[in-house]
Amino acid sequence: METHRLLFSDQPWLTNIEQKELCDGLVHFGLIKFDNKRSLPLKSGGKTDVYINLRDARNDPKAISFITRFFSNPLRRLNVDRFVEVPDSVSCFAAPLSIETGIPYLTIREQSKEGRVSKANVIGSVRYGERVCILDDVITDGASKVIPYQECRKMGLRDIPLVVLVDRQQGWKKKFGELGIGMPVWPGMTLHDVRKHLIVSGVMERCSKDIEDKNPIIVALDGKDWEEILPIVDQLRTTGCIFKVNDLLFDEGFKNLIPDLSVYGRVMADLKGHDIPNTLKNISERLKKNPPWAVTVHGTGGKEMIQAVVETLKGTGTKVLVVTVLTSIDEATSEEIYSRAPIVEVRILADIANRAGADGLVCSPQEAKELREKYPNMTLVVPGIRSEGVDQGDQKRIGTPQGAIASGANHLVMGRQILGAPDPIAEVQRLLKEELKVI
Repeated sequence: METHRLLFSDQPWLTNIEQKELCDGLVHFGLIKFDNKRSLPLKSGGKTDVYINLRDARNDPKAISFITRFFSNPLRRLNVDRFVEVPDSVSCFAAPLSIETGIPYLTIREQSKEGRVSKANVIGSVRYGERVCILDDVITDGASKVIPYQECRKMGLRDIPLVVLVDRQQGWKKKFGELGIGMPVWPGMTLHDVRKHLIVSGVMERCSKDIEDKNPIIVALDGKDWEEILPIVDQLRTTGCIFKVNDLLFDEGFKNLIPDLSVYGRVMADLKGHDIPNTLKNISERLKKNPPWAVTVHGTGGKEMIQAVVETLKGTGTKVLVVTVLTSIDEATSEEIYSRAPIVEVRILADIANRAGADGLVCSPQEAKELREKYPNMTLVVPGIRSEGVDQGDQKRIGTPQGAIASGANHLVMGRQILGAPDPIAEVQRLLKEELKVI
């Protein structure tokens, strides 16, 4: 079997149905804890909202049998000569798993036992050249997997993939790269998969509606890939922020990204659609399979184009937001493009959007007050938001959080100020408490 090709295919060794069954079992046997306050301590010293503790399976033989059945799956598929257990999380499964699969195993400790006749940290014997895999419950930064891997290499064992129940996606790739460790990791699922199953099943709350209703911040997740944004949205989940995505939608696709990101909060699909009505209708049909909180289209596409999106998404709950004049456009550029000042063009496009039945407008802070007065029932989403003293970057028509809200904005789009902060979560909490005064 081509082990490495199998592992690098990025396919977990559990199907979606098996993942759900496993998550339900972990809850049933009390092998998983969750807390929206993120108070659960990790070995690394951090805190988390989801903690998987397979060690407690020792309390129930049925739990041992349940987990053993899942672990036998990858071992049989890898066709290894032997598996390596790393105490102590999976030690209660090692013997039952060996009996279940007929595969012998080896125990490798991080440190030798003191006061024994044999102080070796390896228990069991192997033959040079055997194909093995290392077995563990989860992987975070990968530090605890280094010694077992190195010991396997010293003994002349080959392939040496790591099989884990859950990949917490917390830095092991970087750690392995720094240490020159070429060990493939094959997880049954990721922590994101676990969290998704818990939230979808209603066992765990995404965020209370009360908190979501109070938080006007839309975090722009621009220019980052899925693994970069995952730790951020994971921590921002309980703050009630909306997540705006544009380029990432094209990388991950509607089908995958919107339902995955919706686990952590409402999603604004910032497509800025601008094409013939039929093309926008077809795009909207795709969105209906996993409706986001909102989708954006350019007002310059015209009334018919906007109507095509509104009519297609009717009944889905998705807001159709019409982009007026981009906040990166100044007076001179507006004259060049539209032959008129930004505010004049905004008025024209807002009128088109209103007649087309759009739910809201995307405008700069400078136009928010006038639009709120003229369209009191429309949702106003305002980008170009910066706190006092923060660099405006490539934005031209900007405003402060307090100023935009006072002018009638419903939602504030903020990206670099939050994502570039030393602690993005602390920055969101500061904005909500000190500047917006909603918590």
